[in-house]
Amino acid sequence: MVALLLLILGIVLVFLIQESYTEEGVVDEWTPIKPSTLYPQNKTGWAFMVKTEEGNFLELNVTASEGVRVRIGTITGYDEKTKETFWKNPLLFNETGTRFTQRVTIAGTEANYLEIKNEGAKIISISGNVKKIGNVPKTSYPYRGLGTLAALLGVALLIYGVAAGKRKKRSKRRL
Repeated sequence: MVALLLLILGIVLVFLIQESYTEEGVVDEWTPIKPSTLYPQNKTGWAFMVKTEEGNFLELNVTASEGVRVRIGTITGYDEKTKETFWKNPLLFNETGTRFTQRVTIAGTEANYLEIKNEGAKIISISGNVKKIGNVPKTSYPYRGLGTLAALLGVALLIYGVAAGKRKKRSKRRL
């Protein structure tokens, strides 16, 4: 009886008692950056608020063979004829370079788009990724170790109890 109680207590401790918390982690990511080749006056972009609204900042890890312009902000429109993107001012990030390895805070802003544009006359290769970092909900089982120990002790006592149970007495029969 004690063995069964220990086994049940162990299972309850392992699985039923849980705590929820949030941890900083990757909410969404653009990896690899596509297309990886940008022709002159061509651009690529990522609408990072489409999948999920959560996110505290963007972690850039972008490398280009020549200079490119990276913009992060809120798009207000796009002209198909001129291929021009219209942005709401101010932009959160607007820099030109070949390597971008920083975090850009997007929490509390209306930013929804990241654009990488080749403003030069050469074909450019782009590599890397962009991650949207935010609070990710996690679950932990704080009594997992204690519950496992109680369940194993209950199983051991149960096995011992069955093995050492009532033994039949052998009676000697005389023929």
